[in-house]
Amino acid sequence: MLKQLIYILLFALPFYSVGQNMPDSNIDAPDVTIYTSIDAIKVNPDSVLYIDFSKQKLSKIPDEVFECKNLVYLDLKRNKIEEIPARIGELQKLRVLNMSRNKLVKLPSAIGKCIQLRSLILNQNAISEICPEIGLLINLAVLDLWGNEIDRLPTEITKISETLNFLDMRVIYMTHEAQEEIELLLPETTIYFSNGCNCK
Repeated sequence: MLKQLIYILLFALPFYSVGQNMPDSNIDAPDVTIYTSIDAIKVNPDSVLYIDFSKQKLSKIPDEVFECKNLVYLDLKRNKIEEIPARIGELQKLRVLNMSRNKLVKLPSAIGKCIQLRSLILNQNAISEICPEIGLLINLAVLDLWGNEIDRLPTEITKISETLNFLDMRVIYMTHEAQEEIELLLPETTIYFSNGCNCK
């Protein structure tokens, strides 16, 4: 199932909606090696394309990850990571980054160097703002922010309004006005909100 999910995120994103269940299809996912330990990726970092370090109680992204210059898929969900270091910008072939259910409070500006990113999954963190460099991610199709503390997006995000297919901002306390501002920034994007409020 994980290989099928990787295939969909990397190659079939226009057909995937964050507001729906993953499709139950018989897609023939490529035969890939998914690395799940630091020792394994040390052997030949240039050959590492897919890393799954989810649920490993990590407090930071291991330095060894940034030696994998050909990495396209990085799954770090359900850890205790508080910061994405600037070295993330070294992973310029990265297409999927999943850091859901960590302890992030912000994105580094260096994320803008990951211009191949197609899916950025950040749900259930404590992120309160998105850096302007998000507008540099010209291939980004899915941005998952639900359950964070964001009620505004930088105006620079309009630069990717035609490529960003899906934005999930559910489970975020925001006014109707704030939701409308985001919709104006991204008129071509399918956006998911929870019910807005009339709060100030």
